[in-house]
Amino acid sequence: MSNEQTSGEQWGRPWCCPEPRCTTLFHYNVYSPPMPGESFSCFGLMEQSIEFVYDGKRHKNDLNHCDYTPLKGVLRWQENEDDWKALETMFKTARRKLAAHKEPTP
Repeated sequence: MSNEQTSGEQWGRPWCCPEPRCTTLFHYNVYSPPMPGESFSCFGLMEQSIEFVYDGKRHKNDLNHCDYTPLKGVLRWQENEDDWKALETMFKTARRKLAAHKEPTP
């Protein structure tokens, strides 16, 4: 199976997508399109931004990130590109720290 086939870039909207206004950009399931009983993550672009003010600060979210697990169902996150950049940094940092933790000590 090619990388493109396993990337989720060719698969359409997941069967359990909670947001019809979201255009699927990418979803990740290791080897096949998402199916009931399997965990996966999906990333999409909203047709219209969701805007709100919290503690005096304006937030504008135009992206969705959903995680699906058979035990919890769909967990939907309304985000923006800055959130995705922050998540990328956090995951890279966590993986670096995990690798350092796994290194044998002399």
